[in-house]
Amino acid sequence: MFEKFKLSTWNFLRSIEVPKNLLVCEGCAKGKMHSHSFPENSAHATHPFQWIHSDLKEFAVQSYYKCKYYISFLDDNSSHSWISLLKKNSDSKAASKQFIAMVKTQYNMTIGEWMTDNGGEYIDKDYVKLLKDEGIEIQQSVPAQLQMNGRAERFNCTINEKAESMYHQACLPDSWREFSVLHVNYLYNHTPVQHLDWQTLKEYLDEFKPDLSHLCILGCGAYIFIHKDLRANKLSPKLELMTFLGYCEGHESNMMFMCAPNNFIFTAATALFDEHLFPKCAKHKVPPVTQIQEPEEPKISIETESVPNDDSDAPFTPPHDSIIPQGDEERSHDNAEPQCPPQSLPQQPRHAPGGAQHGNEPPRHSERERKSTRKDGNVYLPSTSTDTDRH
Repeated sequence: MFEKFKLSTWNFLRSIEVPKNLLVCEGCAKGKMHSHSFPENSAHATHPFQWIHSDLKEFAVQSYYKCKYYISFLDDNSSHSWISLLKKNSDSKAASKQFIAMVKTQYNMTIGEWMTDNGGEYIDKDYVKLLKDEGIEIQQSVPAQLQMNGRAERFNCTINEKAESMYHQACLPDSWREFSVLHVNYLYNHTPVQHLDWQTLKEYLDEFKPDLSHLCILGCGAYIFIHKDLRANKLSPKLELMTFLGYCEGHESNMMFMCAPNNFIFTAATALFDEHLFPKCAKHKVPPVTQIQEPEEPKISIETESVPNDDSDAPFTPPHDSIIPQGDEERSHDNAEPQCPPQSLPQQPRHAPGGAQHGNEPPRHSERERKSTRKDGNVYLPSTSTDTDRH
């Protein structure tokens, strides 16, 4: 390296000594230091609720239910997630206590480890005491190192991005962001994943396939039946247009709707959805869909057969679909009787209004003719042959 300097410059300093052992340069460390990347952790839970990841997020504005935060719980084994809305960050203790009780009651299992960041709500002595009293091992990341709690951080990032996309698509107000987050979490748990052999998270944990026939687009229009006791009067319409806001707890069929203009929550089990209508949008919006295949127009083909010219001596051969009757192999049609066109029935005299007839009286028919008259009014002419001829 010194030889390169001597050849490329003039008056190169010869008194520079390069240390043989690498030493730490304080100035270089202060000016060039970067955060080291964390290697991917290959350890995973072997059964549900062995390892729970938790994190707390804040809404940009106060939500419809006056909530400012939400806390997420993620199972490391099944990837199933739960979200609870909080009015203040100190409510995280009560939400975690309810989650632990739900795991015991609904799944008859206990939580082994609890992974969180170093936020103030998780290092609170009452929160730590709650987890220790349940026999849960606490694992916390160091301050300002979000990578150590990367599973929960990535989950919250996924939820926020999807929720924001649905939120903007449906033109929802800022205070309705909580409904978008809860709806995205519902869809997340009903999505097949590869590491579970393409089972849904709900199926893996609850051991039954969920029915997705009730899924609808968040924020679309829905016509809700209004009970007669809730109508203004007897002339009020039976249906009212509302905004679909997802599903609520209590039953799988329970759905939430926002009723305008007072903006109060209305719950119902059935609705008539219009997924091409977004009531909160100023302009009519149609959700984009991917056209898989354009419908092909039916092609009409006409088969024709060549007919020889008049100048040629070749005999004429009629086409296969000719109207000329074809004879059977065992029977000839030479003695076939000609078909006579049906005789037209005699015209009846037109009747004037009121049943009066024009002209003379109607013609009288004999007893035979009256018997030959059908119920539908048509008259058959009597045969000219006598009874002796018929016998």
